Amino acid sequence: MIGDRSAANLIVLVAGLVVWSSAFVALYALLSIGCAFGWEDRDIGPISLQRAVLIGVWLLHLAILAGLVRWTWRRTQRAPADEEMSRFFARTALAATVVSVAVTIVNYAPILGLSACL
Repeated sequence: MIGDRSAANLIVLVAGLVVWSSAFVALYALLSIGCAFGWEDRDIGPISLQRAVLIGVWLLHLAILAGLVRWTWRRTQRAPADEEMSRFFARTALAATVVSVAVTIVNYAPILGLSACL
């Protein structure tokens, strides 16, 4: 039982960074694909297809992270007061998830305005 909880705690601890890394891989792959296929030159309303795809993928990852923040917040609230290790992992997982949100915003915000293809 303790081994199962330890593994679950470690998975939750890195979950936000896994979502961030998924965004990293997806955005850079789509950037390369979009540039190769000329998505920057195709418009969807006021923005290019390239920018629309990148923003959509970015927002999807931010939505997943928002759900993870909510879940880890609830987990900190439900952690038993007498189990210090559970409380520690719950708080640490919440902090790591919040950091993941911040890094995802800061790292990928340039897709909102910078030229995607040179």
